[in-house]
Amino acid sequence: MGRRWTWQAWAAAFAYWTLAGLAGASEDHSVRGVSWSHALFTSLSAHLLWVPLSVAILQLGLRFPLERRRWASRVALHLGGVLVIASIRATIIFSLDPWVGWYDVRPPFENVLMHALLSNPFIYMTVLGVAHALYYADQLRLRETQLARAQLHALKAQLHPHFLFNTLHSISALVHRDPDGSERMIARLSDLLRGALDAAATEEVSLQDELRALQPYLDIQGVRFADRLTVKQDIAEDALAAHVPHLVLQPLVENAIQHGIAPGTEPGTVTLVARRAGAELHLEVRDDGVGLQEAPADVSRSTGGGRGLSITRERLVQLYGGAHRLELRDAVGGGTTVALALPFHTEPAP
Repeated sequence: MGRRWTWQAWAAAFAYWTLAGLAGASEDHSVRGVSWSHALFTSLSAHLLWVPLSVAILQLGLRFPLERRRWASRVALHLGGVLVIASIRATIIFSLDPWVGWYDVRPPFENVLMHALLSNPFIYMTVLGVAHALYYADQLRLRETQLARAQLHALKAQLHPHFLFNTLHSISALVHRDPDGSERMIARLSDLLRGALDAAATEEVSLQDELRALQPYLDIQGVRFADRLTVKQDIAEDALAAHVPHLVLQPLVENAIQHGIAPGTEPGTVTLVARRAGAELHLEVRDDGVGLQEAPADVSRSTGGGRGLSITRERLVQLYGGAHRLELRDAVGGGTTVALALPFHTEPAP
């Protein structure tokens, strides 16, 4: 149990047993005719003694839950816990009774202990049940997180061969036509793969690092398209520190080049734009190429955009749920724009 959980447990136990004490005092006053001040003092004292004991039971339950593999030892452990809690409470009640006045005539300790052994196990098991509910809820969240991370890693693993195959295809197209260019592309491919391997376990990087990782890919495409491709960047200074999914720009740029610039015969420009807009980071990849053959309203509802965009879309859902937007639309003046809105944060997402 972390520090935050510990304080929450203390607060919840105090609130619950205070309410229970007030209810008990009201019953003693109205049914048994005990004065309100005495009923309030004795009832609250008796119930608030359960606060530290409840926290102890909760911690014991979270640390040693009843599990199928160890059920016998855990049942024995908690049976021992019941005896210890009942003994502690009986000792405290017996010792403090002369000052608090729970009994008109204090009974022998054996009677107090017997009463505790009969009544306290129910409370122990109730708190233990709460502990198990918290434990299994936490285990479920952990498994969901692990599943989401496994899905993210699988999607990211699909990106690497996707880019590798496309880049090798570009190199093979130049081997005979431009041997020097193909050698430069192989060198940049080495840089690209090295960067991908270095960040293989990283889901998010700063936008500045993402732009740096994108450069070898841009260099490769620059060799392939020579004078036909121009890449521009319009990046706001305050956007550079924002964290984005690693390799998020590469499929967007590839989509612009492959589906916007490559099909045409005229020189084209791909423009990268990044701006902070309140709590969001807005990214755009624009091209002035052939444009959309058909106009899907939203990539999240479209099967268009290519394999790279499809994988990117799934990664964004895993990382941010509904807290993102990805749109594919015609650009003003011709071409295509892919617009992406992400939560703005400067630390990696948990």
